[in-house]
Formats: sequence, C-alpha cells, structure tokens
Amino acid sequence: MSKKNNSAQLGLGLPGSSEVARPRRVIGAKDRTGYHWSPGKALPALGQHSIAKHDIYDNYVDRYISTLTKNHVQSKLKATIVDGFCGGGLYDLDGATVSGSPLRLIDAIEVARAKLKARREDFDLDVDFVFIDEKAAHIAYLRDELIRRGYGSLIGTKIRLVASTFEDAVPDVISAIRKKGRAHRSLFFLDQYGWSDVKLATVRRIMADLVNPEVVLTFMVDSLINLLHEKTSTLSALAAIDYTREDVRALLDMKDEFGAKGWKRAIQNTVYKHILECTGAAFYTPFFVHPPESHRDYWLIHLSKHHQAREEMGNVFWETTNTMEHFGGAGLNALGFDPSVDVRQGMMDYMFDDDAEKRSESQLLEQIPPLLHESWKGGGIVTKRSLFESRANDTPVVGKLVDSGLAKLRDEGEIVIFGRKRDKSGEMKTVVRERADQFQWDDEIRLPREPRLFSFLTNAA
Repeated sequence: MSKKNNSAQLGLGLPGSSEVARPRRVIGAKDRTGYHWSPGKALPALGQHSIAKHDIYDNYVDRYISTLTKNHVQSKLKATIVDGFCGGGLYDLDGATVSGSPLRLIDAIEVARAKLKARREDFDLDVDFVFIDEKAAHIAYLRDELIRRGYGSLIGTKIRLVASTFEDAVPDVISAIRKKGRAHRSLFFLDQYGWSDVKLATVRRIMADLVNPEVVLTFMVDSLINLLHEKTSTLSALAAIDYTREDVRALLDMKDEFGAKGWKRAIQNTVYKHILECTGAAFYTPFFVHPPESHRDYWLIHLSKHHQAREEMGNVFWETTNTMEHFGGAGLNALGFDPSVDVRQGMMDYMFDDDAEKRSESQLLEQIPPLLHESWKGGGIVTKRSLFESRANDTPVVGKLVDSGLAKLRDEGEIVIFGRKRDKSGEMKTVVRERADQFQWDDEIRLPREPRLFSFLTNAA
C-alpha cells in the first residue's frame, strides 16, 4: 500500500480531505534538533526551556477560557486550538515519560471545562484541536497515544491530525475556523525551533483572515544572532521574516558595539517593531523566556487583535517570575531603540519579580500624571483603557500595576475615578470609586473639583 493511502487510513488530515497534505522536501525543526518519534525508540528528551513554555501554554489556555466565559448571558464558546509543530506528544524527562504540547493542550481544556462546569452546568465549551507536523511518523505516533488515552473517537472530528508543514496546512486550517462560526476564536501555538520556519506573511494572513485569532510564536533569538556572525550571502532564510540584506547590515553594524545583554536588548528593541509591523497584529508581547536551568534564550511572542488578550498573556508572564526576562525599562515606553544612546545605559535585568514590580509602580507614578494632563488638554474623556491601551505593546506593565498607580493618585487627592454599577433595581448608575483597588477598563479618570496646589499633576502641567 502506498504512503498516501496508509496516511489516509490513519485518519490524518482535516475533515473532508481524502489524504494527508504532502509535505515539502525540507528538513523540519524537530528533525534538526534530533526530535524523533517512532514505536520502540527512545523518546526525545524534554529541555528546561520547553517545560517553561508548556507551563505558559497551560496557564494561558486557562486564562483564555476563563476570560471568554465570564459573560453570564453566553452559554456556548466555540474555539479552535492549533499546534503547528506538535511532534509525537511524549517526551523523556529525567527517565520519566511526560506529555508534550498537544496532550497538555487537551488536558488544559479538560481542566478548564471542569472548572466551568462547576460554575455553569449548562455551558457548552466547543473546542476543536488541529495538530500539525510535517513528519507522518510523528503524527502516527501521536494518533496512537491519543487512542490509548481514550480520544480515538474524536480523531477526524474534534481532533484533526495533519501531516504537513505548517505553511502548507494554513489555508485549510483558516477555512475550517471560518466555517465554525463568525467569531473565529482561535489560538495558534507555533513552536518553531529556530526563527524562520513560520513566515511572517503567514501570520499576517492569519491576522487578516480571522476575526479573533491569537498567535503564540517562539523565536530563537540566539539562532538569529549566531547567523548574523556569518556572511550575508548565507542569510537567504531572512526572507521568511521579511528582512532584506540592508536590514541585516544595519543589525550587523550595531552588533559589535554591545556586550551580550546589550545586543539582546538591541535585537529586542528593533526586531520586535519589525515583527509587529509585518504581522498586522494590534497587540504584542516581546519578552524572553530564560529558565534558570537553561542556557537558551528565546522569545515567546504573543500576537493578538485585542488589548484584553495582551493583558492576560502579560499576567501569565508575571506569574512565571523565574522564567520571563525583559531587557529594557520598568514602566511605559520601556522599549524602543535609540542608536545615539548606549543600549546598556541604565539597563537592569527585569525578571517579572517583586523588585521589578516595585520599580514599575514607582515609574508609573512619574509617568501617569503627564499622560493624564496631556489627555485632558485634548478635551477627551480619559479612561483606564485609553490611558493604557495605546501604550500596551512597549511595556512589561499590566493592568494591575496601572490600578496601583491610579489608586495612589486617587488617595492623594490628585484624581477622581468614576465607574458604573448596577443598583438594586437593575439600573446602571455612575459611582465614585472611593476605595476600590481594581478598576474597570472603562472607568473614567477626572481631575477633582479643587485640584491640589502642589501635586504630581501640577508639576506635569
């Protein structure tokens, strides 16, 4: 029997397809790193950097489902989770067999479903999974493990297995998501090993064709830095991220000026803008994953169209204090690279820990007053959303840190914060947030009727 017919009998491919998408003759990321899955063979070893990544996936899926199911009117959530480089699903960790990303994503949804059922018995969590790997042997291995775990009846319907490169599979994946409903809620986990297996043009297509997609993309900065040591004639792979030779020369001109951390900061502060512009994502998180036990750094780039998605991923970073790292400032406007300024000037490691939180709160107390004053001069209504949303991409700050700054300014009599609350009759009323320490995105920030003579805001004016 031919390979094509064997693959079709395994039930691979998206529903309605008669065969597995034929992979291009390229060497996949998992192959380059020695990741192979085959019956009777030893499992690939799971690195510390992958453990950290999988933990972040779990945490974000939990937040994703929780955030989207808060609406009491809603009774059903349709979503699709895509693992674009899924592998065989199992790894060896110090002699123990542990689950990889596809199995952990399924488990994360099952945990979220159980939590949701405890709150909403009638809620329907309708999640489809698409697992893609260019090696048919890896897909077959994952299929066998799914069957062993009792998911066999879902293969071909709720669980779709695709033996293909991610690039070749994307059109059918997008089509299937669009057919599922109008909201197009979807999470793409794209764990490429290097930095060029996923084209930025492909991410741009996902963002353009779907209403509510989110992309979590790993980007191995060290691999890019190593490549920049080579001659520019070997840099054809940069086309995947829409870089020209002129772009590369500009990076090379900066490289020799800085040490290791300075160079990473320069990369973070220049390449991140390029990625954001090339993908068409409105919101973005550009921080590093660096587990203490690992010597490998990479970005875990989260791209989305909504500030709340960026907020939730930011909260995940703050919950993984010994794993996430940021090279830049503590407050707003923390990114952005000025070639005229030494990139190492004033630089401190930012590890999303207690010290980083205190530095961010201190910085925000200096930054928020002039921002408020500028907004009020324009005559517009100032909300927590308008204050933060346009600055969300260039900062490690999240909503709770903004809340802390606003609460301190309110307690000092610098500002008054108004919100909306439903009274006993069910009518929405405007109320003053006199003691709240957390604020809603649409809460309005105003000057008090009698501003203080000497204040942050007076100084800002």
